[in-house]
Amino acid sequence: MKVTIDEVKKMLEAHTLSEKAIEDLYSILQVFDLKKHQFFLREGQVCNYWGYIAQGLMRVYYYKKGKEITEFFAAEGDYFSSLESYFKRTPSILIQEALEPTIVYAFEYDELEKLCRKNSEVEHFFRKNLENFLVFSQRRLDSLQFELAQVRYEKMAKNFPHIILRAPSIYIASYLGITPETLSRVRAKANS
Repeated sequence: MKVTIDEVKKMLEAHTLSEKAIEDLYSILQVFDLKKHQFFLREGQVCNYWGYIAQGLMRVYYYKKGKEITEFFAAEGDYFSSLESYFKRTPSILIQEALEPTIVYAFEYDELEKLCRKNSEVEHFFRKNLENFLVFSQRRLDSLQFELAQVRYEKMAKNFPHIILRAPSIYIASYLGITPETLSRVRAKANS
């Protein structure tokens, strides 16, 4: 599947990048067309891509004591990766699975690293994406540690209503750090 430079410009519209930086990013862009339940990354593989969801929904999760734990969801307009694996070049514990047909625009590690060394604008763009990713992760961790389940659900419903509507309840419960039964009670209370 080939993507146009206009589609890449749309992906990058929130960033003020020169035509040269956009063209450089476009030159290394890879496109993946995933089917529902197809894996983009499996446990034990090294994460080679910094991805962007052009269309669809991705779930990133891992196993703990035999249970699937949802780390996060990525939908249209979201960037995603397995940070430790991507930066340390080690096997990932995270799994990336398409929950619906999904189109991923991706930047391969070596190519993006080379481009960042050549083009400071691209390096800044990538660093800003990484900062946003890390801030989101910190907020999620704080939420899991310090907020009640009801508050976590209400924040998710407010900030990510599209995920609430599209992801199975069992994955949402896992993401919120609660059981499916608790999610049912929390939803009932939120809707009353």
